[in-house]
Amino acid sequence: MPLTDFDRIMREYANVEDDFGFSAVSEAEYNEVINKTAETADDYKARLAEVEKMIIPFLQKLHSTGDKEYIYWPNRKPIIEKQIERILKLTRD
Repeated sequence: MPLTDFDRIMREYANVEDDFGFSAVSEAEYNEVINKTAETADDYKARLAEVEKMIIPFLQKLHSTGDKEYIYWPNRKPIIEKQIERILKLTRD
């Protein structure tokens, strides 16, 4: 007689609600999700690189003028609005 009756154990726990939150999938389903995720990750990386290209030059300029007490930036409102629109296009579309 086996040490453990697996059929009895399986029946005993058949209705337990804590199933650890996973389910089984076929290899094709798995590969489909992996490929879609990889494409999505690559897209996000590209978008973040674009955001970086917009933000880093601004931060570099602030850094290079760190010894100045004041920043002279006339007409900044439309410039900032344009950058915000560009960033939102990348992060929300």
